Amino acid sequence: MNRLEKLNTFRGVMKTGLLSNALFILFIIVTLIYYSYFVRTGNILPVVEVIAYAIEISGFILMAANAVGLWVKLRFRSLLKIAASVFFLAEFIIMVCDFNLIDVAEFYTPSSKVLIISHCIFSAFVIMCYLQLDTSNKYVQISCSVSAVISMLATFAIVFNVRLYASVLVNSIAYVVLYSMILFFENREYIYVDCYGDAAKVYDNQSFFDDENK
Repeated sequence: MNRLEKLNTFRGVMKTGLLSNALFILFIIVTLIYYSYFVRTGNILPVVEVIAYAIEISGFILMAANAVGLWVKLRFRSLLKIAASVFFLAEFIIMVCDFNLIDVAEFYTPSSKVLIISHCIFSAFVIMCYLQLDTSNKYVQISCSVSAVISMLATFAIVFNVRLYASVLVNSIAYVVLYSMILFFENREYIYVDCYGDAAKVYDNQSFFDDENK
């Protein structure tokens, strides 16, 4: 199986999501360091800016590939597919607004508490939509629950009156945890997701909420 064929699998779709969010984390770290350097020295480093933008654009390309992969590869699960697609559009719009690529100063405030809280709630909702991978599987439930809690922790950004990108950073970490846990459990066959063309497989499908003594 070549690399392109590996991407056209459930693991490939999860890996694109993992890598896209890892790139967002790297982008934010680079921009924070660069901003700190700029504030101290006043020097502009075009090379660093180009690298930062290249990282972010690559992240969005992979995020789009992840959303498309969910539509192409998974059976049913319409809520997850729609939520992931809308989340991609929302994150893209946030990027356009935050970098003033269009004039939106009249209605966009990057430090808005309502915007940050809304972003966290919607992000956590999208994470919980991944329960549709297998609603009765305890490992899917654990993965989504842990990641959603991390996502909601980003609401504490309002306490420090910081920009929306602090929320984006925490939420990217939440998605890295989500995809990592799903890949970890899927690799050990604790999770099996029926995809187009996949053969049936027997696996442990006991829910986290089931009574083991029954």
